[in-house]
Amino acid sequence: MTALDTPPLPDDDRQAPLGDTADSVDTPGDPAPAERSRRPLVLAAAAGFAIGICVTGLLWGLSGQRGGANVDAVAACDAFDRAGHLPDTTSGYDPAAFTRLSDDAAHRITAAYELAQAAAAFDGQYQPLAQSLAGVNGMVLSGRFDSRSGQDDIIRIQQLCARG
Repeated sequence: MTALDTPPLPDDDRQAPLGDTADSVDTPGDPAPAERSRRPLVLAAAAGFAIGICVTGLLWGLSGQRGGANVDAVAACDAFDRAGHLPDTTSGYDPAAFTRLSDDAAHRITAAYELAQAAAAFDGQYQPLAQSLAGVNGMVLSGRFDSRSGQDDIIRIQQLCARG
């Protein structure tokens, strides 16, 4: 056959080529064969995308909680360390040896207490640090350093912060 003998291509894809029977002709309501073969692929891609978004969101949400608590606890320990030496007047008050606690030290103790509370809110393992800082903060705010339990809290905070 030459190029002149070749019949022209049909304009509509839904028309049956010459020689086909009526059983193989697509009806106007049926999707084209190319569309039928892409549907499962598109549905699988959409489902995979939705599952991927859910898993990513879940991992992102879970990773932030523990990391935030660790950062807050470390910041609480740093603020406590920067407050400096806290006096111990449990064995008696000596005016010559005692100097007034500076305002910045009191603010750092309060900041350490607040950070420890935030860490304990996210992760219960930081509850002992928050409780000990609550005792020290109360002692600092009252200006009385003769509390044996407050002095024990200072030692406990130092031990907890040293463990990390």
